[in-house]
Amino acid sequence: MTIENIVNLIDATLVNKPKVQRVESCTIYPSKVEMGDLFFALNSDDIQKAVENGAYAIVYEGNIDISNLDNQIAYLKVDSIKQAALKFLRYIAIQKNVKIYLFEPVELSILKQITSKNTIFTILSDNFQKSFETIVNSDYEIFITKNKELAKTIDSNYLTIEPNIDGYLIEDTLLISTFKIEKYYYQNKEFSPIFFDNLKSVISFCNTHSIVYNINNLKYPKEFKPYYINNRLNIVPKSISEKIVIFFDNLEYIYRAYNYLKEQKSWTKSIVVTPYNIKTDLIDNPLWFKDINEAKEILKKSFYNYAFCYQLEAKDVLNSEENQPRLFN
Repeated sequence: MTIENIVNLIDATLVNKPKVQRVESCTIYPSKVEMGDLFFALNSDDIQKAVENGAYAIVYEGNIDISNLDNQIAYLKVDSIKQAALKFLRYIAIQKNVKIYLFEPVELSILKQITSKNTIFTILSDNFQKSFETIVNSDYEIFITKNKELAKTIDSNYLTIEPNIDGYLIEDTLLISTFKIEKYYYQNKEFSPIFFDNLKSVISFCNTHSIVYNINNLKYPKEFKPYYINNRLNIVPKSISEKIVIFFDNLEYIYRAYNYLKEQKSWTKSIVVTPYNIKTDLIDNPLWFKDINEAKEILKKSFYNYAFCYQLEAKDVLNSEENQPRLFN
């Protein structure tokens, strides 16, 4: 790309008359600069490293000192380095005709489980700089993120996925599902029916882009992992457990699980354990905690079959089998 085109694209001011006229590639990490690159600089130290590594053009904000200007190199001054990088990124995305997909967190977990390494899609980091680098310097056709703001930043017309395939649940509990998808049956999978539509959406996505998948690899996603425990909060085998605790970092998924049991009208008793500052208008009588110790006391003393915990970590609340006292050592 020519220096003149870059100036126009990112609304920059070319502050010198460089000998170079074009760049070969682009990066925002000085350590990754190669001969002939365009570099988006965050500070003056990075500029020096980029120049040493062979940068042909430097984009920088006006408050950065470039007193040691090298007229071999093009210096492009901008008001905002992030906005300039964003304009450049959007242009590259259009030129490459890439597709940006927004997935739910659980859909991303499912996709990782049922697909193997491929050359069609990659998952973007939530970090803008890393995502910039990935899109600008990779050959992938499809980029996936669970971060809505990032998706919107890159492409306001980002895509989502829908459950556009044949499939239905045959038999299910909150923890186990038997279902049919397309022409195949899957029995007693450790997969919650509250995510069945998400599974169908992921498979629809795979079919649309001819991505090979294997539903036999499906298991509980990280957004929904049940722990079988006793009244002392020790993790125990399923066969001797007294209750089940599930940890969530997404309230929507708690609502789904809570309402699933409610709609089943089963004998099971479920509770929702959440920090005091969280609104849970869609849940009857949530149990609030101020700290980890209070949360543990709630889980020890309350009567329930299922406890849905929000903004808690299993490692902070439960006792692993390895750490439990034993009769004989």
